[in-house]
Amino acid sequence: MDKKIPPQFEKVMIGKTTILVKDKYRDQILSQKVALSRKIKEEGELFPGVSLLKGRNIIPCIPIKGSNERMLVKRYEHGGLFRKVTRDILLGNSRPFRELAILEAASQKGIPVPEVLAARVDRIFGPFYKGEIAYKEIPDSANLLEYLKGLNERPLEEKMSLKREIINSLAQTIKKMHASGIYHADLNVKNVLIQNTGKGTRVYLVDFDCSKIKKNLTLRVRIKNLARFNRSCEKWKAPLTTTDKLRFFLSYFKGNRLVEANLRKYIRRCSHFHWGHRLYWKLFG
Repeated sequence: MDKKIPPQFEKVMIGKTTILVKDKYRDQILSQKVALSRKIKEEGELFPGVSLLKGRNIIPCIPIKGSNERMLVKRYEHGGLFRKVTRDILLGNSRPFRELAILEAASQKGIPVPEVLAARVDRIFGPFYKGEIAYKEIPDSANLLEYLKGLNERPLEEKMSLKREIINSLAQTIKKMHASGIYHADLNVKNVLIQNTGKGTRVYLVDFDCSKIKKNLTLRVRIKNLARFNRSCEKWKAPLTTTDKLRFFLSYFKGNRLVEANLRKYIRRCSHFHWGHRLYWKLFG
């Protein structure tokens, strides 16, 4: 594992627990190790200042000791059919350490992602383990779906201007991620955060669990990843028009003459990737 430890991180062993922690946050993280391992429920006593972010999983947001910043602590759990059976008991390679490495690589390449502080693996027995990852909260932010819905409260001209700005910024951010060889395994509207910086907005990509880094991504792989994002827009009914989607593709593929000349064909190809999901939504909601 030592060869895979990113720069500025240190490995700490405590019994059956392995923690990769960022050097400058070592003391704070290790002093709050109880917070990282504590089972947090929807109701019950919490640590002072802790709040809960509720989604598919409950993610505690914990003040970082000695600072005004906060960290999110994500516990890894199974999805789908295995969720109710195995819950947070995982098998095989360490997902927290892989996600930490990908987030650090993305950050080094200038891709806006949250700053990861630590990743933790608790060995249970044999190849089975439980895992968590902690990263800095991105303050004054909302996911893309919430942001787009919030624009409906703005005057029409302002709404259209802000939407165009976000679409272009998002397209360029995803393009940069793909150009860096990173395939986001769960690229969707809820894993894009829009931060209000006070001087404008900034796009962040989050949740790189099970993502991959390759030397390069083929056009087919990129379109497959964009199709996943497009599928999430349909699934959660994001307020995006056909014109908005066309603007996104024009921005993403700008400079690629082959795609620009056949843009509508590639948009249709992107849409065809998820015809099966549409059928599933109609049958099961």
